[in-house]
Amino acid sequence: MKTVDHSRVEKTEIVLPQHANALGTAFGGTVMSWVDVCAAVTAQRHCGRIAVTASIDALHFRAPLRVGDVAVLRSWMNAAFGSSMEVECIVEREDTATGERVLCVDALLTFVNVDDQGKPLRIPGLVAGCDEDRARAKAAQGRRERRLAQR
Repeated sequence: MKTVDHSRVEKTEIVLPQHANALGTAFGGTVMSWVDVCAAVTAQRHCGRIAVTASIDALHFRAPLRVGDVAVLRSWMNAAFGSSMEVECIVEREDTATGERVLCVDALLTFVNVDDQGKPLRIPGLVAGCDEDRARAKAAQGRRERRLAQR
């Protein structure tokens, strides 16, 4: 069993010209890539080995990231199932002068722990230590049930 805090990740990126479109805002695909990497590190910290992206349930762009902005990505475990896990990731724009942050992106991703041949492996359970962690785990379980029903 591992705690949510065990696998939390925070990373930063600066939106550079090569990350932006003609309007000077970050390409969605670039931000999605940042989200996937950040969330993958969370998943791999939790299971202690390679985890692969199985799905992205939801990824919402809430506010733009512009050239020169500092993007702060944070991810954490919501729930651990047999061999899969749900990871949540947010991206915030940080004002480096004031420290104020604005939510730009939120996403829910599912990862699967795999062996060297790509076969699923069991993962450690997740300890939901506080009310917020327990609420996230319960919501993740509901989303998982809906995903499985759609198969």
